[in-house]
Amino acid sequence: MPEARVVVPLVIFFVMGAAILWLLWRVVVAGGRARRETASGVAAAEIARRSETLLGELLVVVDEMRRRRVEPQDAEPGMVAARDSLSRYIADAMALSRSGPWATTAAALAADMERAQRAIELVTHGGELLADISGVGWGEGETSVKRGYLNLVHAREAIRQRRETIVMVSQAGPSRRGA
Repeated sequence: MPEARVVVPLVIFFVMGAAILWLLWRVVVAGGRARRETASGVAAAEIARRSETLLGELLVVVDEMRRRRVEPQDAEPGMVAARDSLSRYIADAMALSRSGPWATTAAALAADMERAQRAIELVTHGGELLADISGVGWGEGETSVKRGYLNLVHAREAIRQRRETIVMVSQAGPSRRGA
């Protein structure tokens, strides 16, 4: 049987080694989680920034169409491209909303972008009515374009506020995430 003066130091060494390995493992896991949370926040802010920029550019075109400076058929390719881009941004935001600290915020961001998509569809519908040569639906077309324009303005503002919240929370630290 081994002597106590040999066994006791071995047990102490083993316990200390296990404690150090456990501590290192926790640091690696916590560091990885923090990096993933930061990357998720940056991705959410970038999605919001891109969609806000896209809507800002689209608002210029829709405003020109609303004021009858641009024909609806000339504005249609830009609206189709914006709708397609928003679809990609919504898919990216929904991917972020599946899990993690930014799930609630990313889901709300996706909802705001879906609101913008519906506004684009309303403007497109109004443009189709305005492009009708018979002029039967011009009044409804003008109303649809104006309502769609205002809905785009409100959706862009909601996305901007969401982006500012994401940036503010990510700078504040992990204790306030998911706002």
